[in-house]
Amino acid sequence: MSETNAKLNRKKSFKIFFILLIVIFIAYFAYQFSIGMHYESTDNAYVSAPQLQVSSQVEGTISAVLVAETQFVKSGETLYRIDMTESKIASEMADADLVKAVKTVRGLVLNVEQKKHDFDRANQDYQRRVSLKGPAAYSTEEIDHLKTQFEVSKNLYNQALENAYGITKFEKISSHPDVVKAIGQVKKNYVTLLRSEVKAPVDAIVAKRNAQVGQRVIPGTVLAGLILNESMWVDANFKENQLANIRIGQPVELEADIYGSKVSFPGKVIGFSPGTGSSLALLPAQNATGNWVKVVQRLPVRIEIDSDTLKKYPLKVGLSMVAKIDIADRKGMPLESMKSSEQISTHIFEQQALEADKHAAIILTRANQ
Repeated sequence: MSETNAKLNRKKSFKIFFILLIVIFIAYFAYQFSIGMHYESTDNAYVSAPQLQVSSQVEGTISAVLVAETQFVKSGETLYRIDMTESKIASEMADADLVKAVKTVRGLVLNVEQKKHDFDRANQDYQRRVSLKGPAAYSTEEIDHLKTQFEVSKNLYNQALENAYGITKFEKISSHPDVVKAIGQVKKNYVTLLRSEVKAPVDAIVAKRNAQVGQRVIPGTVLAGLILNESMWVDANFKENQLANIRIGQPVELEADIYGSKVSFPGKVIGFSPGTGSSLALLPAQNATGNWVKVVQRLPVRIEIDSDTLKKYPLKVGLSMVAKIDIADRKGMPLESMKSSEQISTHIFEQQALEADKHAAIILTRANQ
C-alpha cells in the first residue's frame, strides 16, 4: 500500500511540476508579448561627454601651471600663465604709438584751423576790393595779386583739410585713419597681453595637462584637455535588427555597472550616429575585397541622461552602462536626425575684447588731455 501511495505521490508531483513549468512558460511568453516586445536593450553602452582642448593663443614660455589633472575648474579660472614680458612691452609700445598718432592728428586739425583763417581773410580782402567801384577802386594788378593770394590760401586750406581727412574738431580725432589704426593695434596687443593668462572657457574637469613650466609654446599648442561632466550622454550600440522601432524622444532606463541595479538613470533617445562604428573607423572595413563574412553591425544611439540623477550619482567618461529603451511610442521616422542640440559657448573672449576696448579708451582720453 505504501508503494502504491509513493507512486501516486510521485505522479502527482510530476504533474504539479509540469503544470508549474507550463504556467511559467505561458507567463514568460505573455510578458514578452505584452511588455517585453515594447523594449529594446543592450549592455554595449558607454558614457560620453564633450571633450574640449584648450590651446595657446600667443607665443611664449610657460611661467606657471596652476591646475592638476582631475581638478574641477570654473569658467574664467586661470590654467596657465605664459611669460608676459614680450607682450607687455609690445602693448606699451602700441599705447605710445596711439598717443603719438593723436598728437599728430591734433596738429593737423590745428593746421586746418589756421589755413581756414588765412583762407577766410584772403577771401574777404579779395571780395571787398572787387566790390569797390569808381575812384576808390583798386588797380587791376592789385586785384590780380589778391586773387592769387585767395586761390593759394584756398588750395592750402583744401590740402590741410585733406591731410586731416576732413576733421575740423578735436572731438572727431578718433575717426582719423591713423588714430583708428593705432587704436586697433592697442587693442590687439592688449588682448595678447590678457591671453598670456590661459583661462578655462567653461566649467569642466581637467582630463589631461599637456604643458609644463619652461615649455615654449606657439599659437595652437594644446595645453590641456577638459571634459564637461554636466553635459554627459550615453552612446548605446544597438544591433541593426534592433533599430527599426527606436525613435527620438523615447524614454530610456539606464543602469551603470559602477552603481548596479540599485540606481536607475532616467534618459531619452536624442539622436543616431550617421554611421556604424566600422564605417566611421580610422581604417574602415573593405567588404568588397577577399572572402566576406557577414557581421551584424551596431549603430550608436545617443541617449540623454537626466541631469538631476547625474548630480546625485556622478559618472565618468567611458563607464559601462545598460540601456533599456521603451519603444511603445513609435511616432516619427526611424533613424531620424537630431533637430537641435545643447549649445556650448564661452564668454571669456568677449570679456577680453571689452577689457581691450576700455584700455584703448583710457589711453585715448589721456592723449587728448
